[in-house]
Amino acid sequence: MELRTLTADDQPGIDKLMAEAFGRGSRPAPPSDTKDAKPEVPKTRLGVFDGSRLVACAIINPLTLAWGDADAPMGGIGGVACTADRRGRGHVGRLLGESLRAMRGSGQYLSGLYPFSFSFYRRHGWDWVGEQRQYSVPTSELKAGPEGRCLTMYDGLDVLDVVRPVYERFARRHYGMGLRLETAPGDTASYWWKRTLDYGGNGNRITYVQVYFDPTSGQPEGYLTFLYPEDGDTGQVGDFVANTPAAYRGLLSVLHYYGVQVEKVSFSAPLDDPLALHLMHYDLETKIKPLFMGRVVDVAAALAALRPEAGFAGKIVLQVADSQCDWNHQTFAVTLEAGQVTIRTSQETPGITLDIQTLSQAYWGQPSLDLLRAAERLSVTDEAQYALLSRLLPPHICFLRDFF
Repeated sequence: MELRTLTADDQPGIDKLMAEAFGRGSRPAPPSDTKDAKPEVPKTRLGVFDGSRLVACAIINPLTLAWGDADAPMGGIGGVACTADRRGRGHVGRLLGESLRAMRGSGQYLSGLYPFSFSFYRRHGWDWVGEQRQYSVPTSELKAGPEGRCLTMYDGLDVLDVVRPVYERFARRHYGMGLRLETAPGDTASYWWKRTLDYGGNGNRITYVQVYFDPTSGQPEGYLTFLYPEDGDTGQVGDFVANTPAAYRGLLSVLHYYGVQVEKVSFSAPLDDPLALHLMHYDLETKIKPLFMGRVVDVAAALAALRPEAGFAGKIVLQVADSQCDWNHQTFAVTLEAGQVTIRTSQETPGITLDIQTLSQAYWGQPSLDLLRAAERLSVTDEAQYALLSRLLPPHICFLRDFF
């Protein structure tokens, strides 16, 4: 069967496949009804054809992640689908293999996805990375504070220039957050910002943006996005971004005021979120969930992109097992010197042996390398090399708001 890059001419087949895989058989809306309903993002779409019929597809969304002070390119895999009568024949595995080659060719040395099955994608080299808190908060228990008087409400993209620097400061504190840089030709705002500020739950509701301004400096220090529920009594908070304690209290205050119309609000937050210091109640529900699945697409490029702290040097001989990518299924000599990482293939005896799933988790930093070792996910024969790798891949708090 033919596997190729999809074009605009393939859109009817894509719509039909998406309706079966994700729409429970609902008929795709006519193009005139969907033209402006959802913002677009530049992406690569791959498909498998049985004759002229599209039977499987996958989408690679380009993202730029905050990686400390650096940026990291990632291919976000989404829209993976196969028609029911052609499942179980390896089409999705073939698409994932081609996607990995395409991402490597584009310089996207990291990949991420939101899985329908963790075990399925683990077979192809991805594994869970990061954890998040998912809250259901009773608005009756939130308290209004004086900081609530320092908020201004906006709707739509008019607030983009105000909140974008607030978001970026927050993103730099959490590894793996999308920087929302990618735009289509001629656009001034990325797909991710359009969906965050102007999408409004499939375009039929207003997205309210509440921005906290420091009363002394007049500078924005936090914001949240809010959607009223279509039904039920739980409001939906999208971005909840606070860069100061006062901003955090201000955002909780405005959620208290929304309690006139909703009984609860729900939102997700990184593991270092301080909500429990402001509210503790039996009706507060907190779930810890995996963030998503991550993968190192190109080991050499990913390690070379790291900037270790100055003042330590040495060499690690790292053996990586990756059944999907022969360019990763190697033994690498990794040298750290003068804040730089150089890497080459090697025939030396490895000091550390691990598979691509374990390396991917350690690269994101959550779960930590020490935790992975305690679970016997890697083999160590040289403790000095392990100490060096631990400093190269330290633990991190990971977070990501953008779904694809």
